[in-house]
Amino acid sequence: MKRLHVAQRFVKRFSQGQVMDRNIHIALNNMRNIGSELRVNAQNMANMNVPGFRSDLAVTRQAQFVEAFDQFRSRVYSQQVDTSLFSSEPGNLQNTGQDLDVAIRGDGYFFIEPATGGDNALSRRGDLGYDAERFLVDGAGNRVLDTGLAPIQLPQARRIVIQETGQIDLELFGAPEGTLVPGPIIATTLAEDRVLAKSPDGHIRTADGQGVLPQPDQRARLAQGSLENSNVNSIASLVSNIESQRHFEMSVKFIALAQEIDEATSQVMRLPNG
Repeated sequence: MKRLHVAQRFVKRFSQGQVMDRNIHIALNNMRNIGSELRVNAQNMANMNVPGFRSDLAVTRQAQFVEAFDQFRSRVYSQQVDTSLFSSEPGNLQNTGQDLDVAIRGDGYFFIEPATGGDNALSRRGDLGYDAERFLVDGAGNRVLDTGLAPIQLPQARRIVIQETGQIDLELFGAPEGTLVPGPIIATTLAEDRVLAKSPDGHIRTADGQGVLPQPDQRARLAQGSLENSNVNSIASLVSNIESQRHFEMSVKFIALAQEIDEATSQVMRLPNG
């Protein structure tokens, strides 16, 4: 009879240990996910003043089953997926009066050749300028592409006019004042029926990861002399940070409570048999 009581207590202790083990792993997994969300928020707030920046959305998760070796029990973990989605909400337009500042009204994207290398990508950044070779680049040094997806190189000109269709007209030095010569066309696309995501390098491409971009359709409308601000909502980001920190603290307290319960159970198991 005494052995039966000991066995029953052992089974109960083993079951409680399994429950505590699972709960602690859930809390730890939650803390890791909260840490990812805090990093996303920090990234958004750091790029709050970057023209055309699209804020990253909260970490997308998927369930994963993890089974330990030589054990029959499995746990379900919430893990971050590779795809980094972003908000497509437009930012506010700011009038700058600069000829090389261009904003996209509504939907649409520019085509760029990343300065860091890699496949061509899409962008909303329109603070344009020239590099040392007179190629048209944005504020990050990415080269802007034409409808043939080739970098745009412009000669020196007295004045530059960018039509809403992306057509660049130049008033060249030596030409009669007011005489405009048509130049390259800035490639744009609405990227309809395409799921877009940010690649590991931070540039926008198709979510399938194959690097196949939509073809230029020139349906986006440009506004010369304006810049689109980032669509980061600073207040929402701050509130999200506060909530995430509170959830993190709750997980830490939960782990501490689980440890106390486990220690109390161990003390009960060491009581002398009656």
